[in-house]
Amino acid sequence: MKNKYLIGEVSKLFNVTRDTLVHYDKIGVLSPQKDSNNGYRYYEMDDLNCLTDIILFKGLNISLSDINDILRNSSPSDILKLIEEKEAYLEEQINNIKKLSKKLSIMKEDVKVCTDSLNKVEFGIEKDNCFFIEITKEYKFNDFIEIVEKFGGFDQDWYDYGHFAFLIDEGALFDEDAEKKIKWGITFQEDYYKIKELNMKHKLEHVSNNKYMYTVIALNDDTYETWIDSIEEIVITNNIEVSGSILGRMLLTVYENETPIDYYEVYIPIK
Repeated sequence: MKNKYLIGEVSKLFNVTRDTLVHYDKIGVLSPQKDSNNGYRYYEMDDLNCLTDIILFKGLNISLSDINDILRNSSPSDILKLIEEKEAYLEEQINNIKKLSKKLSIMKEDVKVCTDSLNKVEFGIEKDNCFFIEITKEYKFNDFIEIVEKFGGFDQDWYDYGHFAFLIDEGALFDEDAEKKIKWGITFQEDYYKIKELNMKHKLEHVSNNKYMYTVIALNDDTYETWIDSIEEIVITNNIEVSGSILGRMLLTVYENETPIDYYEVYIPIK
């Protein structure tokens, strides 16, 4: 067995690139002896043992800075603390991944609904309860901006738990001034405790329907002008008697030639 190894030999033995070994040398994590005449690096047994430790800790996703500290001066307690910190970090990452997976699953279902239920009429019972917070009237969009400012802007909870929505109170659909009576806001349904915090600042309406008609509509800049007529047509065409507030929740926005198209699911309570 040799006492010294060149960088190419070490690279092959440990499956570590030459560039990585040079980097370790430059930052002082692993600095072998150098031949002053030719600049060759010579790795001795202590260097190879050190490299083994570096590879071990790198496999635990420990930073080179922390590895350098371990190699210079450390105790079992120091390493235990470092491992526990890494465990806590990984636990946080795992929880974040689980949350992300859940959000992806929810959005996937929303997108599927947009394709499967567009302009189709379905009937159901026992819709999930939700809570509606009125923000603004459609024709007073500046009010919406004011509310956002008062909230301090949107945080992640708004996106995780809420949908932009409209609410048409019972009896208001066929009024001459129906558009002016429509409430625009946000619905929440997954986390009631978050709702309670918001309820201290805004009026909260509980929306629950035991029997309803369901459809999905798509609105662009042109159809937004007459979208209320579309809701009226659905009610008239299906000869239903509305029994409660009509709820629409935005599921998705797509773009066609840079023009937004908003998809809403619409719940129309019926007798």
